[in-house]
Amino acid sequence: AITFVNETPKVIEPVYVAQWATMWIMMRREKRDRRHFKRMRFPPFDDEEPPLDYADNLLDVDPLEAIELELDEDEDSAVYEWFYDHNPLKHTKFINGDSYRKWQVPLPIMATLYRLAGQLLSDLTDKNYFYLFEQKSFFTAKALNMCIPGGPKFEPLYRDMDKADEDWNE
Repeated sequence: AITFVNETPKVIEPVYVAQWATMWIMMRREKRDRRHFKRMRFPPFDDEEPPLDYADNLLDVDPLEAIELELDEDEDSAVYEWFYDHNPLKHTKFINGDSYRKWQVPLPIMATLYRLAGQLLSDLTDKNYFYLFEQKSFFTAKALNMCIPGGPKFEPLYRDMDKADEDWNE
């Protein structure tokens, strides 16, 4: 199969993260309420059942409405008009043009985007909180042949091959 791409997606990172976070919230609600998604029953097909024809069964079916977080017109007024557009803020003074290479968004918009992205953004600022998942800590522990509390134990990178120590290990 071949996929042809007619444009490279270019985004403003805070807008993208806020859109992703609102979609994540709404997909969790959809999964909980089960309006668009139904649990699959097994076995999915009966041996006697003929296959479905796309033209007969699915072609004329209208898609359901899009899953979008309903923004509050007052609280989210800074992003309310353009938040779900295909290329948000494309022809405004906040972006240098179609390239999306440079952008400068005013503080009310950034504050609203930050609030909308709050579900995905971490509120932990202590770097030591993530030490079990930090590559530098793993590499240092492996190089020093030490163990991280609660983490893996490593085999030494270089074994001591001193013949004088041979009588200690039998």
